[in-house]
Amino acid sequence: MLSHRSGRKPDDFRRSAGWLFGGAAAFAAAELTAGLLIGRFFEWGRAEALLFFAFRPWLLLVAALLMARFGWRRRLAFYLGALVAAGLCESLLLLALGGEPWVEMLRGWSAGMMMVVAFDLLVQLGRRSGGRIGQAVATLLSVLILVVPGAMRPYEALALGRTGSRPVATRPPLLLMTGLPLVWGETGPFDRQSRPAAAYRSLQEEFAVRPIDYLDARTLAQGRLLLLAQPRALEPRELVAIDAWVRQGGNMLILADPDLVWPSHLPPGDVRRPPRVSRLAPLLFHWGLALAPVSGQRLVVDQVRDHEGVRRLTLAAPGRFVAAAPSCRVGSRVYLAACAIGRGRAWLVADADLLHDEMWAAPTPRGAERHARLADNPLIVAFWLDRLAGVERERAAPMVAWQRPGASRGRALLLAAGPILFLLTLFAVLWAFRRRLTGLSTGLSAEHGMDHLQNRA
Repeated sequence: MLSHRSGRKPDDFRRSAGWLFGGAAAFAAAELTAGLLIGRFFEWGRAEALLFFAFRPWLLLVAALLMARFGWRRRLAFYLGALVAAGLCESLLLLALGGEPWVEMLRGWSAGMMMVVAFDLLVQLGRRSGGRIGQAVATLLSVLILVVPGAMRPYEALALGRTGSRPVATRPPLLLMTGLPLVWGETGPFDRQSRPAAAYRSLQEEFAVRPIDYLDARTLAQGRLLLLAQPRALEPRELVAIDAWVRQGGNMLILADPDLVWPSHLPPGDVRRPPRVSRLAPLLFHWGLALAPVSGQRLVVDQVRDHEGVRRLTLAAPGRFVAAAPSCRVGSRVYLAACAIGRGRAWLVADADLLHDEMWAAPTPRGAERHARLADNPLIVAFWLDRLAGVERERAAPMVAWQRPGASRGRALLLAAGPILFLLTLFAVLWAFRRRLTGLSTGLSAEHGMDHLQNRA
């Protein structure tokens, strides 16, 4: 005969364990779905969990409210199970897309537990001090933590890791000549609202940039590395000075765009507007190179590998180069060309829009930092300049893990769903076993009751 006391504890354990598995699966599924659908994870292009981390505090607050009536052991078990399940699901998703998510997963767990402690303490204090009114006040305070600017900085610092740039040991000198509004912004240095472009500030973190507005032998003698980005129409003597400087051992990176789509608020004809097409055709022809636009080609996303990893490059309507002399060569990427001119070298890119901030930085005050940027355009430009200079060094800005081209999204989603399906299976097994055990216990109790009645008769 089964006693009521001996059958209750195992049943309670199975019931609590079953709902723990089910709740953890629900939390993981909610966070994964929010990142995929609301955050549009696949459009973001990253193999990182940052989008999921953005939804995690809100879901943890909901969990703290739903779990408020349970004891602390059960609440703690649920929080740990939910965070572990969510972290495993997202890490498997990112792993299938080419990321290396394990350190990020640990950061996410640590930041999540920090938020759990804060929300759970607030909810429990409100529940015990003032009933429904106290819990409403605690909920309001928790929501304020989520929406007040700056209140989530500790969570972000722990979850995101280093996002800003670090000082570099050396900043090689770099000459810069451009017709793009990089240095002072579009309206010039006398407009207080005008600011340098984020791309220019990014280059300043890597190089000692010296902007120049005229090219002659004396100016070019101040450096051995030059970035020539969609310049104004150069005078013939300036073109001659560039050619002579390169032949004497200078190295330059040229951004020559045959179809610039850089937006401008200035009226047509304003001399401050960036040149619509490249004006370097005479110099390129002299080197044996031709530049042509490509019809129908707008946004192009490519990847460039350097000694630190893979970086993402976005271009807008890039052109194509055609080599007509052995001094220049064009590879499979027709928007890139390399020329050996005398003792120097010139690398050319048939796009200048890549330096426009909208092409690589998010439209926020911190849009150029690692957690927000959309591509690595200035970092790739810095890498190309380093290659021309013959140096290899780490970038000031930290790496971003981008999704691997050709990675199967279906396979990634199946892997991500694995822990959720496993937990739901455990939940279903324990639920079915509990029902069977309950039926068996009811049957034994009924049989015991019949025997007792027969004995009394």
